[in-house]
Amino acid sequence: MARPRIFLSHSSQCTPESGCDCRAYLFALEAHLVDLGCEPIVDKGILNGGDTWYGKVLTEIKKCHGMIILLSPHALDSYYVMVEAIVADAERAGTDDAFVVLPVTLPGVRRRQLPDSGLGKLNLGRFDMVDWRRQYGPDRPPKKIATSLRPLIERQGALPYPEVTDFLVGRISDLSDAALEHTAEILGVTTFAYARGHSRYAVAQGLLTERPVENVGDSCAMRKAVTHFLPKVKLREHRQEIVDVVVPFARVPKEAADQLRLVVESGDDRVALLGATLKETADMYVRRASETPKPWLTSKPAPRHDGAGFVESVVAEVRACVVASIGYGFECDDDTLRRLLARHEAESGPFTIVLYQPPDADLLDRLLAAFPRLLFVFAHQQAAAARGRKGSVRLAGLTPGQEQDMVITHWEFQELAAARERPSARTD
Repeated sequence: MARPRIFLSHSSQCTPESGCDCRAYLFALEAHLVDLGCEPIVDKGILNGGDTWYGKVLTEIKKCHGMIILLSPHALDSYYVMVEAIVADAERAGTDDAFVVLPVTLPGVRRRQLPDSGLGKLNLGRFDMVDWRRQYGPDRPPKKIATSLRPLIERQGALPYPEVTDFLVGRISDLSDAALEHTAEILGVTTFAYARGHSRYAVAQGLLTERPVENVGDSCAMRKAVTHFLPKVKLREHRQEIVDVVVPFARVPKEAADQLRLVVESGDDRVALLGATLKETADMYVRRASETPKPWLTSKPAPRHDGAGFVESVVAEVRACVVASIGYGFECDDDTLRRLLARHEAESGPFTIVLYQPPDADLLDRLLAAFPRLLFVFAHQQAAAARGRKGSVRLAGLTPGQEQDMVITHWEFQELAAARERPSARTD
């Protein structure tokens, strides 16, 4: 998990020799941030002899996820604190409030002093602010520091599917505050009014939460949320991508996704058996297991069922699919094909072959001997109950009603994604 990097802006004039005890608060804050799961960044840790302040410190701020401005009596008229705060404000504006700016007043400073100080033009009072009073002492950081940083810590350090979550956040980035908050309310997730960037992450995680239904047609918070906000997403391409990600995450069992990834990571035969009646189901399972914005490359050979040459036709069809997809039609010998498959897997995940039939022992032997780098998913009503090779994994399945509801939901949302949003009625 990523640890949010928090830059601590402070005045270096706060030393014991100056009669100021603010440095004790700085040290206490560093330890507190570590306990919260953050990585505190202080200038003394990044500057070496001869380094230019502008080059090192300002570059380091741009690598951080937020800044705490320690407002000590010396900091109120510090040129360096002022410049650091200006850079932090620019980062906040450039990241749509994702970069957190948290001013903290220390003993000896009151908020009413800020407008007439050297930092007055920054209008720090517009930010969520923390008062660290003397009665707390350095050993008792105010609880509000943790509360204010919570959205950032959750976003950076607790994303279950970081790549997909980031991808989904980008696709819902043009939703209005009202649409975002209503969607969060439907999904039952907590947002913060002062952290819109966090709200998008909270909504994205809510949409990616597994939400099984008992029977086809049952009510679901995910369906209500998507129905509400999807027409408000401007680009049709983005609407379609949202549908293709959200429905598998909400309906395919996480257990099955974990099973598929374990099959890929194991050194055994890569064979998964999926009891399914609808052809779209296997696509949903692969999409859910990929856990990346772009799903694993999947092909679905259509071999001839003419009896005598069935096994040979399947092997030939699989090879043709692989050559067409990653060999771009060039003639490839077995060694070249294995190298291409290994490179493709390292860069984009396993090449997956979906076969809509129960496994056959002879067929499995031939396929695994010819294509040890492929992931085979047998998706058929009888596949889960069929006898597979030793090491074949039977994926956690869905009831017929759950499977049908998943596919119907995907179809409905595809139609919703393709439809253009009706223009809002004029109110002037």
